Amino acid sequence: MKKSSLFFVLLCLFQISKLDFCLAGSVHMVNNNGHERHRFISVTDFGAVCDGKTDDTQAFLKAWEAVCNGFSNKSFLVPLGKTCMLKPLTFAGPCTSSSITFVIRGNIVAPGYTWNVGNFPAWISFDSINGLVVKGGGVKGGGTLDSRGSVWGGSEHAQDKESPTAMHFNNCNGLRMYNLQHLNSPRNHIGLTGSKNISISGLNLTAPGDSPNTDGIDISRCIGVDIRDSVISTGDDCIAINSGSSYINITGLFCGPGHGISVGSLGRNGEFASVEEVRVKNCTLSNTMNGVRIKTYQNGLGYARKISFEDIRMVDSKNPIIIEQNYLNRGKIEEVSFENSNYQNRGGKNRFYKTESGNGRGVKVSDVRYSRIYGSSASDDAVTFNCNADLGCEDIVMDHVDIVSAKAGHAVSASCKNVRGSYFSSPVSCIKKH
Repeated sequence: MKKSSLFFVLLCLFQISKLDFCLAGSVHMVNNNGHERHRFISVTDFGAVCDGKTDDTQAFLKAWEAVCNGFSNKSFLVPLGKTCMLKPLTFAGPCTSSSITFVIRGNIVAPGYTWNVGNFPAWISFDSINGLVVKGGGVKGGGTLDSRGSVWGGSEHAQDKESPTAMHFNNCNGLRMYNLQHLNSPRNHIGLTGSKNISISGLNLTAPGDSPNTDGIDISRCIGVDIRDSVISTGDDCIAINSGSSYINITGLFCGPGHGISVGSLGRNGEFASVEEVRVKNCTLSNTMNGVRIKTYQNGLGYARKISFEDIRMVDSKNPIIIEQNYLNRGKIEEVSFENSNYQNRGGKNRFYKTESGNGRGVKVSDVRYSRIYGSSASDDAVTFNCNADLGCEDIVMDHVDIVSAKAGHAVSASCKNVRGSYFSSPVSCIKKH
């Protein structure tokens, strides 16, 4: 081959190599800067307008189907700067992928009207999805859900009306949720049921202090829930731990206003209820109706046990420490459904009334420890243990409990009824010292 021809061939090969390198670089840039297509499936790709007014529900469901049933590990995306309006809907599994990530970098709002709660008890539901990750925008902002709870009525009578949970997770094992803001739920902000191994952090849940039933997080029939470093300011319990739940850890929570952190209520309508292995640690409760509370219906069955409250700071909480084993919901006497109890009486319902001697029923409360609880009480009742005459509360330990009155010149007191336990280095206690 002539030298001139060889040079020409080499030159062509060099130019082709340069072209291939440029094309590869171009593809790489598109993948990283062109909407991150290699990682996300965006709701806008399926027709979501996200102007805060247009109904984007169908676009969300189509995007979810693509993510859930796809064979590549792509994430569901609500883009930054977008506000999407959704009617009540359910994201259902199981999914093909072993892990699904739901990224909310923009905002989601509920419709500005009510709906039939019997048909849609929650605004946004996730059902039967293992390995689900729901996360907000983080340092990039966004990640806000506004449930528009005010359209459901905010008066004192609204507590007797049906209203939906804002976001509900059922049978979602391995759920992780973090960096979300959630505003103005009509009822519970987040409901967790029938799930295992849940991790939650960096939440900010907010509703007016006088809004009824607006719990922050409700937990039912869950095993292994870890809640950390979150702020909950609502009109009801910041966190409520209900029957069938165990191994619940709550750490670094700021709660207030609201009704505090509650185990229960348990045993409603004579049902069997159980809660155990609960640890609440390093939390602040400010201007709450209650502080740390255990509440059980006087007609129930079951137990609440192995519960600890440690390193808790109270700021003007009205009832800092309370066990109510004869709980009545807003003064109403609860009916006992014999279908759900060990009692029988020809298939009807019966009423049990609160008496001094008890009625032979109740949810047993035992092995509860209060360690290093300090701060101020807005009422004179810093500690109230109102336990059932028949069952009582057993193994209640108070260790370094030091609560003072928020009112100058006032002293606080403790009230114990049917309680057995001990106290150590606790200026306010009514338990016999051992």
